Amino acid sequence: MKKILIAYFSHEGENLIDDELVPLSKGNTMLAAEELANSLREKGGNPSLFRIEEMIPYPYDYNGTLARSRQEKEDGALPLINGGPNGFDLYDVVFLGYPNWWGTIPAPIHSFIRDHNFKGKIVIPFVTHGGQDFLYSLDEIKSVLKDVEVIKGFSCSASYINMAKHVIEDFLKDNLDLLN
Repeated sequence: MKKILIAYFSHEGENLIDDELVPLSKGNTMLAAEELANSLREKGGNPSLFRIEEMIPYPYDYNGTLARSRQEKEDGALPLINGGPNGFDLYDVVFLGYPNWWGTIPAPIHSFIRDHNFKGKIVIPFVTHGGQDFLYSLDEIKSVLKDVEVIKGFSCSASYINMAKHVIEDFLKDNLDLLN
């Protein structure tokens, strides 16, 4: 199997799920990333997990995170993040996970893309969401990574995050040839 990196940004704290604020000790994207890693290991892979973290964390409360993420989107802000995994250039495939914020990718994902050279890699975005699926995020990633092969990954609804394993298994069944 190719050398695989699962890089993801996730937000724990208050999240809106089915119109209710729910405290999460682990963000939904982290749960999906961990499940993806487990599924790949079951198929003989040895993926590396890397959590993209902003240097100034988002607030715990939902409304504070909403306000900050909206301002970042409007300003085109690229926050400082925790760098990246060692040996990024050695990876063949990068799964890029994120929550759908404002219909697109959150600012820390923009920072990660800005800070790394994806040339020659296959990029497979995956998204967690409250009902909007990928919306504009896939197009935005493709527009930033113009000369990179970007393959539509999988999406997991926050309401059904406990079903992520099935969604991931279906995706891998149809796309395992990309990883070998």
